[in-house]
Amino acid sequence: MDTLFLKLAAAILIVAASSCQKNIDGTEDGQDGTSSLRPQDLVTDSYIAFPSGSNACVDSYLTMEFRSAPHLGKTGEIRILDADGDVVDLIRMEDIAALSDGKPQMTAESVFTTAMDAIGSSALGYYRIVYYEPVTVEGNTVTIRLHSDKLEFGKEYRVDITEDALTAEGFDGVSDGEWSFTVMEQPGRVSEVTVGSRDCDFMTVQGAVNFANLCGQSHAMTISVSEGIYEEQLYIRNKNKLTIKGAAREKTIIRYDNCNDYINGVGSGVPDVPETGGKIGKAGGRSVILVENCDMLRFENISVENTHGHGSQAEALYFNSDDGRLVAVDCSFSGEQDTLELKGWCLFRDCKVTGDVDFIWGYARAALFESCEIRSCENSNGGYIVQARCSRNSPGFVFLDCNITADSGVDDGTVYLARSGGSGDYYDNVTYVNCRMGAHIAGAGWYPNPGPNPSEADERNGWKEYGSKGTSGWAMDVSDRLAGSIQLEASDVESLYKDAATVFADCPDGTDWVL
Repeated sequence: MDTLFLKLAAAILIVAASSCQKNIDGTEDGQDGTSSLRPQDLVTDSYIAFPSGSNACVDSYLTMEFRSAPHLGKTGEIRILDADGDVVDLIRMEDIAALSDGKPQMTAESVFTTAMDAIGSSALGYYRIVYYEPVTVEGNTVTIRLHSDKLEFGKEYRVDITEDALTAEGFDGVSDGEWSFTVMEQPGRVSEVTVGSRDCDFMTVQGAVNFANLCGQSHAMTISVSEGIYEEQLYIRNKNKLTIKGAAREKTIIRYDNCNDYINGVGSGVPDVPETGGKIGKAGGRSVILVENCDMLRFENISVENTHGHGSQAEALYFNSDDGRLVAVDCSFSGEQDTLELKGWCLFRDCKVTGDVDFIWGYARAALFESCEIRSCENSNGGYIVQARCSRNSPGFVFLDCNITADSGVDDGTVYLARSGGSGDYYDNVTYVNCRMGAHIAGAGWYPNPGPNPSEADERNGWKEYGSKGTSGWAMDVSDRLAGSIQLEASDVESLYKDAATVFADCPDGTDWVL
């Protein structure tokens, strides 16, 4: 074997998320910060592969390290076979090549290919259809991301790769059981599982979510996610009492590039995985995280980023649970247009939300942002913070003791506290209480066209403020606020908006969960 290649192998820096035996950022815990060959590495004359042998994660990415930069083929296949020789997963390189010039907008009529994933599991019985990146190259490393829920605990698999699927020095394909691995047994712990760290239970957050569904809808579980960047889209459905907890907000990041240009609409799940070549039936939506029919979903110490950028609707989180409760503590949610879409009862405490156009919006019964930073990003000139579509007399969107800030590139007086969707079918219920507001907020406060419903606010409905301050803490001049919006009385705040228990007073499950 080439001596230079062995030396190279001993100094490999594994790419992010390439191994559940490594930190997610690819470093090891050694004093010099370098990584070495792992016990589960397969070393051949042309590549080093992971995982091999025993104890692979059920959601493991597969990686191949070559002597020089490899290239993806436009034909060929990558197959995963079980011990009986049956194909359990298949990636066609022609499907990946077809998207090299851009993703055509996915609709219900789109044809399912191996460059799409059906996120979910057989335990859930529902799947979210999205585009994803099955095979990528970074430097000399190829990363292969299998489709969701294809492997099983405790079973053996082998990898077959046709010669034309990859072009690399000395590579002539993988076959005849050259590369095989066995998945670890199912975690014995069912109250807490780990993601991404050395000796982890799972490599991806979605893998842990799939396991949570296996444990039952009402079984409480915490998913503890190590520091790192997790490039994935999530589908959380029919799961209550689930906590996803990061190591630190700035250091545990779930992110993906998704948007309405790629997948039309907010999306939903389907009950079956489509046949390859058949119509998908329902696109899985433009958000990074899609939540359906969940109660008491909790995020802590974590960031969720939609990295698409400006110009298309692109939620970081869509909480599609009309009667469900969502809690986020010390988290960050960022995007540009439509960062958060909310239904049900939602509490954000000590969080940061970033965006530019209607970046907090939806049909919430009550969505309280308590002691949060609400930040308009640099593309926000002419932007709007909230678009509410609420029922009459509901609390709607409430901002209590928040800092309303902006990036340095946002001009003074160009951002509005809210704009209306212009429909009489719902109410524009938005309230700011004791918030500090930067100079980027327009003097009129609220966008005038179309006008809100109701056109004249009262203490429960419409556009409302109390105690707005400038960044220095002095009372803000609100004399030019849009006609129809109101300044609340202290008695209104005391009875309706003074704290979380008051805002969520009408929640049928009580208010213990907000304490």
